[in-house]
Amino acid sequence: MQKKPLRVLLINPCIYDFAAYSFWSSPLGLLSLGGILRQNGMEVSLIDCMRVVEAKRKADGRAPFVKEKVANPPTLKQVRKRLKRYGISRDTLIEELSKIEKPNLILITSIMTYWYPGVEEALGAARDVFPSSKIIVGGIYPSLCSEHAENTLQEADLIVKNSQIERLYGFVEKTFNKLVTYKPSLYDLDNIPYPCYDLYDNIPFIPLLTSFGCMYRCTYCATPYMHPSIVRRRPESVIDEIKHWQGMGVSRYVLYDDNFLYRSDLYARPLLKQIANLPFPIDIYNPNALNGALIDDELTLLLRGAGFREVRIGLESANPSVQTSTGGKVSLKRFEKSVTALLGGGFKKGEIVAYILAGLPNQRWEEVKHSIDYVLSLGIQPYIAEYTPIPHTRLFEEYEHCARFPISENPVYQNNALFPFAWKGFTEKDLEYLKLYARSKKEPPKQ
Repeated sequence: MQKKPLRVLLINPCIYDFAAYSFWSSPLGLLSLGGILRQNGMEVSLIDCMRVVEAKRKADGRAPFVKEKVANPPTLKQVRKRLKRYGISRDTLIEELSKIEKPNLILITSIMTYWYPGVEEALGAARDVFPSSKIIVGGIYPSLCSEHAENTLQEADLIVKNSQIERLYGFVEKTFNKLVTYKPSLYDLDNIPYPCYDLYDNIPFIPLLTSFGCMYRCTYCATPYMHPSIVRRRPESVIDEIKHWQGMGVSRYVLYDDNFLYRSDLYARPLLKQIANLPFPIDIYNPNALNGALIDDELTLLLRGAGFREVRIGLESANPSVQTSTGGKVSLKRFEKSVTALLGGGFKKGEIVAYILAGLPNQRWEEVKHSIDYVLSLGIQPYIAEYTPIPHTRLFEEYEHCARFPISENPVYQNNALFPFAWKGFTEKDLEYLKLYARSKKEPPKQ
């Protein structure tokens, strides 16, 4: 008699935050694991707690999460801002769990370190409904805060870091006495199955990941810690995936790479040329900024031809000393050349967005305003990216003692909405002024 296939449930938990928006966010890693397990003959289902208000979804695919206000926990009692739950409630999650057949295995993902309360809540709900199911928690939170995760998520049967997929395979084989025959590394980008987005009722966009890793070592970024090596995907592999999703009616794609333009002559340019030659048009967005120093005239034409509807580029600061001290990946001269190429290649002012970091340790608000004015002087749009202190980065390790919250003790204090490095030279009022200032200069949308 043939054994029944293992039933696997994927859970993308809700989040608790002061502000959140579906900025093309999606649990790509979780769904990629689902694709691998499904290829091993397992039945895979999904509960994505991060529902959005579909009626308010924008033409580019972004949408507001469903939300409700909640009481601040004791750790945040001193914070004047009001916490919200984004996504479905614990009661709704339990109700949905109760309607499905008991899974043998439950996988719960995590993203921002300070969103761990939602992970803890999903774990507790899953354990309450399915006390004998095996539960594995993974993602960014346990990868960056492993000791805290081990102490907090004790109801999990296994906690894995992003680089420990072999532990997951071994756990499944040992626990269920099942041979896992297909065991790719998540870094084998050309050969892992497509993420199982078909589990959604509709697919507003598909994240594209063409690489892991980054050649730069920016002091605020954990990519070198999470992905020490640079791994690239063949352009033909990306094209095959686009064709696959186009056959399911998808036309929007979101680039998730941290360093898409690295060695663009070998990777980005050939890929963009092949996308432009597809027999159907697509729209591409890049919430992870392209390097603001690596765009030229030819690359601009390739970006437009491939379907980029806007281009988000990284500046971080117009202050040369800050540029150098945080990683040295851009200079004003090279940034201006990139902007000139983009404007000359047909991108409109409102379609070019420059990211500016605000809230760095010891940063003064005047420096951020200067950067905003500099970006505006080039005829493009500034976007304030509030600094998030991330464990295992140089800035975190050097300045954690300067934060106004114990950011190394509890990840909830790593939330950039708390402005952990506010000081008399850059207060919360200063930050609000800068946000309003940047928004007031934004070009009105074309009618």
